[in-house]
This record gives sequence, structure tokens and C-alpha cells, in this order.
Amino acid sequence: MKILLFKIGALGDILMTTPLIRQLRKKYPDAQIDYLCGKSFSQIIINNKNLNNSITFDENIIYNKKIFKCLNLIKKIKLKKYNKIYVLDKHWIFSLFSFLSKIKERIGFYRDFPSKIFLTKHIKYKTVKHEIYYYLSLLNKYNKTDTKLDFYISNNDEKKIKKYLKNKKINNFIVFINSGGDNPGEKNNIRKLSNREFLNELEKINYKNNNIILVGGKNDKKYYDEMLKRIKNNQLKNKIFNVAGKFNLRESTAIMKYAKNIKTTDCGAMHLASTVNKKLSCYFKPTNPKRKAPLIKNIKIIWKNKNKYNEKYDLYGKIN
Repeated sequence: MKILLFKIGALGDILMTTPLIRQLRKKYPDAQIDYLCGKSFSQIIINNKNLNNSITFDENIIYNKKIFKCLNLIKKIKLKKYNKIYVLDKHWIFSLFSFLSKIKERIGFYRDFPSKIFLTKHIKYKTVKHEIYYYLSLLNKYNKTDTKLDFYISNNDEKKIKKYLKNKKINNFIVFINSGGDNPGEKNNIRKLSNREFLNELEKINYKNNNIILVGGKNDKKYYDEMLKRIKNNQLKNKIFNVAGKFNLRESTAIMKYAKNIKTTDCGAMHLASTVNKKLSCYFKPTNPKRKAPLIKNIKIIWKNKNKYNEKYDLYGKIN
């Protein structure tokens, strides 16, 4: 049995497919299980012990509609002769991809009509249900309690972070993340707190007893630097460390492991944080937390746009 999972991205979304990977391995212990994903997010699955292979590609060939390169990727997958594919993206174009790859059993989501044509089995994607349970529902039977996200950090990652914290004399610290809505194909930053909201939340932190570490990717570094310039309280400013872009995903996750608390918007780093730390305060804006909030106990949810919720964002990734 050769099984392929296919999801283009993004970071948090791929993390939420890891319970499916784990339960697939339990169901098919001797199968070859491979994962095809965009190269920008391959770090999430590369060391997953339940996979045989991770296959990466430049996701921009799909976003930028580079037809010939897409056809070459389809040809590559067709030659591997998979028996079954789980199409984990909702747009019908990914269902078409599975159809053209000549994979006999094609399992995925029906959000738009063409998917019904291209898939051999489909789950309707509409009702408010957690994404993890949507992915698991692609199996005939699944364990509802087995929802932990898998992400692996090494001893070397932790050693590097411990050394950094020691050198900077950072003991007690809170991690703050203000990101979201900047994935490929989405550049509106719609899931971020506004500048004023972000600064207000920073000022609420008891900085006399805590340091604050700002975590994020390279795109977040400049933004955090601009925000720090607006802070007039020098005592607060001196307790804030902007490490966005300084560390890779695993090292950033190691930082979050040792945080007293993590304050985060609805973004990929929120899901990374949940793999190592249970003390989370999560800010949601257009997304329904019943679909995306980490499935851990005692999590604090602040849903700022609850009264303006528009289901289209959850279903299609856009409001207008």
C-alpha cells in the first residue's frame, strides 16, 4: 500500500494534519506513507517519524499558475503509482491534481462542486468543526481523543536557546506573537492585532517581573522594530527582546517551551507553541476559534471580532 498526503501549506494547517498522519500510521503500519507539501513549510514534516518520505515543491507554481511546472509535478507523482491520496486542501484545483495523477482512491473535501467530480470520496466542508476533526474525518474510523500535534525539536535546538537566554540574562519571560494573514496568496495581515491593540496588550504585561520576547519570522522583525519605536516607557522597552527572524522554527519553538506564558494571535506559531507549552492566551479576529484554537485544556481565548464574524473567511480564506 502506497499512500500520499497532499497539502500545499501553511504552517499551522500542516501541523493540524499531524494527528491524521499518526492515525494513518496506526491503521496502515506497513504502508509507505509520503507527504507532498510546499517547500516553505517542509520543516513541519521532515522529521515526522510516521512518514516514509516528504516530497517538497515550490508552491508558487500553483499560486502563480505555472501550468507546465504543475504538469511536471503531476507526472512525477503519477510515476510513483500511489494507491491512495488524501487531498487536504479544500480548493477543487487540488482535487483535480489528484485526478490527473491517476491515483485510484482519492479522498478529500467537497467545498466547491468540481471536487465531487474528481474525488472518489469526499467530506463536505461547511459546518463549524475543528480543522483537526475535519482531517481525521477523512478516515472511516478515528480516535477523537488522539489530537496532539507532532513537531520535533532537537537537543541541539534547546541547547542553543538555553545558551542565548543565559547570555542575555533572560530568566522569567513571556512570549508575544502578533502575526497572521501573511501566507502565500494572503497578504492582508487580517489576523494580526492592530498596532494600537498590540501596544496596549504589551503595556498590560507585568514587565517589572517579566521579560518579553517577540517571536516571529523574518517578515515580523521589521514590524516589531517599528512597534518598539512607539513605546515611550523605556522601562518596558528595555525588557523586550525582538528575536523574530533570528531563529528557525525549531529554535523558536524551543524558546516557547521555556516561556511562563505565551500570548499569540491566530497564526502558525500559535500551533507550534501548543506543541510545547500549555499556557496560551490566543487572540482571534476573523477566524472562529472553534475551528482553529489549539485543542488543549485551560487555553484562554480572546475573540475580538466575534460580533463581526464572516464564515467566508473560514471557508475560503477571504471575506470579500
